Amino acid sequence: MNKWFSLVGGLVGGYALLKTPLDGSFLSGLNPIVDGIGLITMLVFSGALIYYGVRDMFQK
Repeated sequence: MNKWFSLVGGLVGGYALLKTPLDGSFLSGLNPIVDGIGLITMLVFSGALIYYGVRDMFQK
C-alpha cells in the first residue's frame, strides 16, 4: 500500500511542476525545463500506476 502512496505523490509532484508559475521571477528562463521535467514525471508515474494496477488486478 505504501507503494501506491509514493506513486501518487510523484504524480502530484509532476502536476505541481507543470503548474508552478515562474514568470516574473529569476527562474523564468528555466520554465521550459521545469515544464519538461513535470511532463516526464507525470507520464512515468501514471504509467507505473497503470502497470501496477493491471498487474494487481490479474494476480487476484
